[in-house]
This record gives sequence, structure tokens and C-alpha cells, in this order.
Amino acid sequence: MTGVLWGLLGATFIGTSDCVARVTAQRVSMSVLLFAVMGLSTVALTVWMAATGDWPRWDGYAWLVSAISGLLNLLALYLLYTALARGPVSVASPAASSFSVMLVGINAIAGQPFVWEQLIAILMVFMGIAMLARRDQRGDAHDARYLRVTALLGLGAAIVVAGRMFLAQEAAVVLGSMEALYLNRIFALAGVVCLLLTAFGTSKTQTWPSTGQIACLVALQSLLETLALGSFLIGSQVGDRIGASIGFASFAAVTAIAAWIWLGESIGWRRGLWMTWVAIGIGFAILSSPA
Repeated sequence: MTGVLWGLLGATFIGTSDCVARVTAQRVSMSVLLFAVMGLSTVALTVWMAATGDWPRWDGYAWLVSAISGLLNLLALYLLYTALARGPVSVASPAASSFSVMLVGINAIAGQPFVWEQLIAILMVFMGIAMLARRDQRGDAHDARYLRVTALLGLGAAIVVAGRMFLAQEAAVVLGSMEALYLNRIFALAGVVCLLLTAFGTSKTQTWPSTGQIACLVALQSLLETLALGSFLIGSQVGDRIGASIGFASFAAVTAIAAWIWLGESIGWRRGLWMTWVAIGIGFAILSSPA
């Protein structure tokens, strides 16, 4: 239960962060936004590593997959933030949260234990996403084509996140969880810096926070991302990884509810029903995973 509670706390942080991203991604260049998110988390993890002295040791394979994982992390956030900027959040976020069942499939292909209940969970999740992408006949400002694009961007983010997490798991087997995570963030930050330098070299204009309010939102988003990550790791350590994953998988509902409260974005009973359906499928996939 401890792991679940920490996972729920992390879901609250990341769900709120994604709601903030709905605003910041529309007003700040993506490379600038990613730099802020990766920069703060890298600084926080560097402080942690310095305090514990557990710096990542050299291992060619682990460092390689960590580098790929870090770059995939950037791509995943780009797709997710683009989907959130388009909206509606109640379509983008559940689609992105399907990464957990995709990760089950990747691990099964890699030879990890797989049970038939997980196939049911995968079908449940993708059925829910397909229904979320349908237009409500009443009160929906977007047509079906628009919703499909948002859902596909969210699914794209989920696919990339699943690959990124699998590679991070590979690195963690050799280096340890925190060490693999630290390398992931270092390489992701290096990738963002390269993007910014390339943009500056081509004279491409970057949109920085135009007001103090937007700058505060970007800082808040970065802080919430870091707190979410910390909560998930603590839950995995003091509780259990499966419990923390179950709690964390609920972030899609948190994002939609936060957008409803803060941004006034309507959810609707039908979309709320299918959001619940997706959450149940994700939880079922995790619960049915072999120990």
C-alpha cells in the first residue's frame, strides 16, 4: 500500500504538471520548455548523487542504452506536450498513459513472463483510446479528425516512452535505478542543448517566457516533473515497484480533472467513462504481471 500511495502522489504531481504544459506549450518554444524540465531535474539528481556518492560507473552497454533512452525521452515529451497543447487533455493524457501496457508487450517480446490477462488489458486500453478519440455529439468543439490527431500524438508519446523505459530498465540492471536515471537525464539535457545551439546557429527565433507569469508556470512545471519522479522512485524503494506503478498510472485522470478545474475544459460523462475504462485496463495489466 505504501508504494501505491507514493505512486498516487507522483501521479498528482505529473498530472498537474501536464495540465500546466497545456498552457506553457502554447506560449514557449518546445526546445526552451524541454531545457527547463530537463535542466531542473538534472540539477536535482546531481545534488542527490553528490550527497550519496553513487555516481554511475562506466559500462559501455549501459551508457549506450542510457544515451538512447535520454534522447527518446526528449521525443516522448515533445509528442506529449504537442498533444496537450492541441487538446483536449481528456484525449491526450489517457492515450499517453497507455505506455504501461506497451511496456508489458516489449518485455514479453524480450522474453519476460507474459500472461493472457495482459492481452485483455492491452485490448481494453486501446479500445478506450479509440472511443476517447470519437467526437461527442453534444458540446464537443472538435471534430473527429482533430481528436484522432491528438490521440495519435498521445499514442506516439506512449510508444516512445515504452521504448525509453525498457532501455532504462536494461541500464538499471547493470548500474542501478538512480544511476541509470541520472544518465538518462544527462543525455536528455545534452540533446536539448544541442537543439538550442542548432536553433541559434540557424537564427531560428526561440519563444522564451514572455511574462513573469509564464516563467513561473514553466518553473512550476519543471518542479512538478521532478517531484513526480522523486515520489515514484521513493514509492518503488520503500514500497514496491508494482504498487508505485499502479498509483502512477492514474496520472491521466489527474491531468483531465486539473484541466477541468483550472482551465475549465469540459470532460463530459462519456469521455469520463472511457477514461475510467483506460485506467482500469492499465491497472489490470500491472496487477496481472507475473511477480
